[in-house]
Amino acid sequence: MGQFMSARSIHAGALGVMKNSRIVYEKSFGWKDEAQQTVLPRDVMMRLASVTKPITGAAIRKLENEELLDLDDYVFDLGQPEGGILSLEPFRSLGDTLLSQVTVRHLLIHRGGWDRDVVGDLAFREIRIAEAMEVPSPPGRLNTARYVLGQPLQLQPGSERAYSNIGYLMLGLVVEELSGMDYLTYVLENVFDPIGVARGELIQGRTFPENQNSREPWYDSDAMSKNVFDPSGPQVKTPYGGWDLEGMISFGGLVASTRAILEFLDIYQVSGDDIGALRTGTESSTWRRNHTGSLSGTNTLARQRGDGVNYVVLFNKRPSTGGYYSSQIRGEIDDLLDRGLICWPRN
Repeated sequence: MGQFMSARSIHAGALGVMKNSRIVYEKSFGWKDEAQQTVLPRDVMMRLASVTKPITGAAIRKLENEELLDLDDYVFDLGQPEGGILSLEPFRSLGDTLLSQVTVRHLLIHRGGWDRDVVGDLAFREIRIAEAMEVPSPPGRLNTARYVLGQPLQLQPGSERAYSNIGYLMLGLVVEELSGMDYLTYVLENVFDPIGVARGELIQGRTFPENQNSREPWYDSDAMSKNVFDPSGPQVKTPYGGWDLEGMISFGGLVASTRAILEFLDIYQVSGDDIGALRTGTESSTWRRNHTGSLSGTNTLARQRGDGVNYVVLFNKRPSTGGYYSSQIRGEIDDLLDRGLICWPRN
């Protein structure tokens, strides 16, 4: 891990490994601060980016188990006879009648009908949305959802898969609507408390460094962006104002330790059509699942294997060009595991 980071000039990272439901390795590597004066704490926490999504998936599955929703329920209440979960007024007017056909299941598996490759990722268009709606920037989740409902879909709901942050933004609103709780409270009480994860190991990420948890490092990026909280002001480092991290809570805004995510991986499926569902415990030894996360200043990996191994990698940097570090480190760790080159503790 240290050699991997050094070769790529990554200055803060963490690795956690679980074997047969027991955490056998937790270590941080590198520095907490950009000046490289303070060593990372062993229990470092970092932004998860899209590794947040399977957590949202687990919250949705819990609501399903409580019979508060069916995965085939319609997400938006747009006057259809069956109704829908979210009663949101589309900005200006309904952008597409097909929105009435979007189900919870569609959102879970990225088939809600939005294609960011065609129209861009509306989850990261805070300034544009705020200007259009004549509200302060950032517009927040509800205004973003209303704006999205005023836009056309690019795909028939349920047809093609197109990775969607907007879909998981909507799922976070579904969690809050049906539970009567804020998203994080529901996740902590119903997903993480039951599996023994201590409070404080999973938290809301904060946009600005002065509000970060003391266990977080700096997020390393040279990219500059308009500040979504002050669009007319000076540009900022992208990880610190290039987006509204608080508004991303259900699709990319959580912060956690490797320990919290390892415990999650032991219980819940992290990707695929069953994202967020309970693991069966009957996976073959060759079964593999993973979810990655990527933001400017963040690259993460949550990996599950049917041979009893789960592992989590967190970095405070992503490549400016080329493949993600998460894919590269997965290849190296899986190779060591597949070749039997890991010495496991006996007790």
